[in-house]
Order: sequence, then structure tokens, then C-alpha cells
Amino acid sequence: MRNVKKSLLIGVAMLTGASFGAYAPDLPMAGWATQGGGTTGGAGYDTVTVSTLSDLQKYALAGNKVILVKAGTYTTATKNGIQVGDNVTIYGYQGAIIAQTKVTSATDNTAINVTGHNVIIRNITIKGAGSYDYDAGDCMHIYGEDGNGDGGSNIWIDHVTIYDGEDGNLDVIHAANYVTISWVKFSYTSASTNHQFSNLIGNSATRTSDNGYLKVSLHHNWWGDGVKERMPRVRFGKVHVANNLFTSSSNSYNVGPGVGANVLVEGNVFINQKDPLKVYSEGDMTTYPIVYSVKNNYGTSNESSGSAFTPSYTMGITDVSTQAKATLLQDSIEAYAGATLPDPRTTTTSSSSVAVSSSSVMSSSSSAVSSSSVNSSSSAVISSSSSVVSGAATLEKHGAGPSTQTVAQGSAIDDFYFTWTNATGAVVTGLPDGVTTYIDGTDIYITGTVSSTAALGDYDFIVTTTGATTNATKAGTITVTTVSSSSVAESSSSGGQDAIVDVSFTKTSFGVTPNTISTSAVVHFTAMKSGAARLVVMNVLGNVVRSESFDAKAGENSVNFFRNNLPSGTYYMSVRVDGVNNSQKVMIK
Repeated sequence: MRNVKKSLLIGVAMLTGASFGAYAPDLPMAGWATQGGGTTGGAGYDTVTVSTLSDLQKYALAGNKVILVKAGTYTTATKNGIQVGDNVTIYGYQGAIIAQTKVTSATDNTAINVTGHNVIIRNITIKGAGSYDYDAGDCMHIYGEDGNGDGGSNIWIDHVTIYDGEDGNLDVIHAANYVTISWVKFSYTSASTNHQFSNLIGNSATRTSDNGYLKVSLHHNWWGDGVKERMPRVRFGKVHVANNLFTSSSNSYNVGPGVGANVLVEGNVFINQKDPLKVYSEGDMTTYPIVYSVKNNYGTSNESSGSAFTPSYTMGITDVSTQAKATLLQDSIEAYAGATLPDPRTTTTSSSSVAVSSSSVMSSSSSAVSSSSVNSSSSAVISSSSSVVSGAATLEKHGAGPSTQTVAQGSAIDDFYFTWTNATGAVVTGLPDGVTTYIDGTDIYITGTVSSTAALGDYDFIVTTTGATTNATKAGTITVTTVSSSSVAESSSSGGQDAIVDVSFTKTSFGVTPNTISTSAVVHFTAMKSGAARLVVMNVLGNVVRSESFDAKAGENSVNFFRNNLPSGTYYMSVRVDGVNNSQKVMIK
């Protein structure tokens, strides 16, 4: 079919052929969880993959672990939920659901109780038993130690779907601290008959031990169908409510500051909401006054009382001052809030559930290039510094793309990256022609389009840190094949998702020239059918900076992109067509 060319005033760099349409970009942590020493979860510890509730409970309580949760429903019992200890990351495969058991009395049926320090929970769904005012448990608690320890502190809850919590969806209580809740979707269904009150931050007007704690950031969350109140309800904490979406048609109020609350509400989108801010008079407000600032939101007016806190962290706020700008943020949150991240990519040592940790250090002897591999004609050597760092370095893989994948000549790889610690930089050798790397902070990205003339075969690449007393290495393989309309990326993970080819954009035809943008680029793709498409560019804070619509034609398409005034930096571009989203982290220079 004849190529169709369009010129769009968008500064972007690349498309991908992600086989699952709703994958969200892997945005970095922001907000209060970056403070107080930061939040790393189980990074640096072993990785396990679980498929039973007992294993999930065992490893979560023990701590010091990255826990990958296979698809399935894990139903917790009354007074026997999932207790999360110190230094834990819980990351779900698509379809991983934690279910709360129904009770009809004031009984603790909380499904997940986070009492540990330094915890990350991402990409799971928590299904409540249906809300009713029995004073029972929530879908999730973040539970501190009333100021007597660091339990319930440095917590990041990201890309989680939570609905129908019996007492509430997610509460932060008992002096928990340094918490970020981001890209979470909260809702209630017909299973909930009353008490659709989503989130408490501080659960008592007389618990003055909460004062000075409960520092919580909520950004890019979506309070949707069925939520009536507590989005959130706040006592004592310093709470930042920024760039969230409120669309419930049955709400009575949204944000509710009470005694001791210091709340900053900015850059949010309120769609036909009743009472976006409701102040609660309670407790000793002379000693613990209510302070709030509501500013620069869409759908409500500015108002304030006292001087709200200034965050100690930097977090860019998306401008929602017009309907068009507010719609951009709304579209992104509706597309990506909830458990929409890709499956984790790991390799397993056997058919058991124990996976090789992406944060473990591989010995150099285990990552040598196979003698049967294709010799690469290109390599990348990148380092951010030449100084020497004492001790052992680490490398941890991230991103949707697997480290072992098959790509046709002329096609883009599924991008991925490695994060190093205790090193000055990293080098990559053994990549096929057209696949390049770049460094962003302590991340080294592997990206690009395999040359149409690249030799066929396996390219065993090696990533090695530099500048440490003991450097770390990681290895992977990119297999280059001839062009095939049905070829898709393959993962070495025994638990990875199945390849899906029936999407609107086919995998093999994606490409961009050049793949690092200074002024413009051309993106090529093949659409399986014609239809409206839209491209949205977000910065690394999740703020929408560009959006443009165009018509995709069945067959080959070639679209010109112009950087215009887009600043240099790292961005995420999403392609949305016929319900399919394809996301890619890109570099503009």
C-alpha cells in the first residue's frame, strides 16, 4: 500500500510494538517517598516468584526480597492477611489479584498490612469484599509505630488497582511516614452498599502522636466510579494532593482536612464534583490548626487557610488551567492509572518459582560471549566518570523489554535499561548494528532499530559497570532474524506473558530514523487497520507536554515528528489507537 505521510508538531523520538495495549510507562518515584533516606524496596536482595498465598505471605513478612506475583487470585483470610516487612518490593504480573475476605462484624480482614520500612508495591489489583460499615478492615493499611520506630515509613504504592474495600481502600495510619501513592485507581462497584469512603490519612482526631508524621504524596491517582468520600480524609499529616483525577458521579466531597492537617491541593482535575474541599472541625484545633491551600486546579476555585507547607522535594506539576490542558491529564490518568505496568522480566534457574534477581551481581565468567554468537560490528562504551569507587557495584534491569529478545532486521527492539549503584558508569558491548545506548543519571538505556543489513544470528551483549573496586556485569541476547510480519519479541522468562500479535500496530514494522532526536525524526509503522490515533508525550514526572491526533492508515505509515521547542531530556511517548497504547522512554537532545 502507498505510504501515507503526515507532519506533526510533536517532539518525540520512538514508538514500540508492546504486545499488551495498556502498558504504562515506567515513571520514576516522586514525592515524600524520596525523602527520609529514600525508598528502594527489595533492590539489592534476592528475587523470588510466587504463585501461592502462603509463599507470598512468607516472603513478604520475612522481608529483604523482591517478590514477583504470578497471575491468579490470592484470597486472604480474616486476621491472616499479607504482612509486609522491611526492604520489600512486591510486583505483580498482569492478572495478579489480592482478594479480601468478607466479614459481617468489626473484624480485621485487611488484605495487605504494610508495617515494614522501605517497601514498594506495584502492578497488583486488590479486590475488596464490598464496603459496609462494620468497622472491619481495608484493602490495604500502611501502619506505623506511633513514632516509636520506622515501621510503615518510606513506602511507595504505584500502579495499583484498589476497589470495594470493606472499611476503606487504602489507609495511612499510626504515624506512618514518607509515603507516595501514585497512579492508583480507586473505585467501588455494586458489591459495595454503603461506606464507600476510600482513603484515611490519620484515623483519629485524638491520636496526637501522629503529629509530625503522616507525610504523604498522592499524585496521578484516579478516584472513579462509586467513591463517595475520603479522597483523602486527612488528620495531622503534611499531605500533597497533586495532579490527580476525580470523576465519581456520586461523591459528597473529595479532600477532607481535619485537625492538624496541612494539605496542599494543586494541579488536580475535578470533573463535576461536589465540594472538592470539605473542612472538618474536630479535636484540639487550637493546638493543631487546620492548614490548607487549594490552588491551580481544574473544576474548583482557589482557597486557603494559613500557610501550607512547601514540599522538600521537587515534583513538576502539570498545568490544568484550561479545559484542553485538563483533558490531557485526564486522558493520561484514565489510560495508565491502576495495574497497567508490563509483566516483570526475569530468568529462572529451573521450573521452580525462585528467580534470578535482576539486582544480583553476575560473575564475569558467567557472562562471556558465546563462541557461536555473531560478532557485533558495533558496541557502546559509556561512562559518567573516571573516578574509582570503593566496593562492589550492582546492576539492576528495568523496563518492559526483555534482555533476551528476537527482533527482525529493520525493526526496533523493545527497550530496556540497567541501573547501577556504587559505580561511575557502564559499558555495553556486543550489540547489533543500529542498537545504541545512552546514559541518563545512573541508568544506561539500550534502544534503537536493528539495521536492515545487520547479520542474522545471536548477539550476546554484556553490560559492565566501570569505576568500582569490583564491577558488576549483566548479559543478554538479541537475536536478529529476517523480516516477518508475525515475529514478536520473545522473553527468556518462563513466567513472562505470551506474545500477542493481534494489535493495531504490528511489532516488526516499528522504527525511527534517527532514534536520538535533535530536531526531527521519521517514525515508521504498519497499522493492521485504519483509524484515529493519538500521540502523547510525557516528561519523567508524568506531566503531559504534547498531544496530537492523526489518522493511521491500514498498511505502512510514515509520520514526521518535529522537536520544535521541546527541551532536551528524557520523555515517554505513548501511541494510542483503537484502544491500544504503546509506550516508550525516549531521549531528546
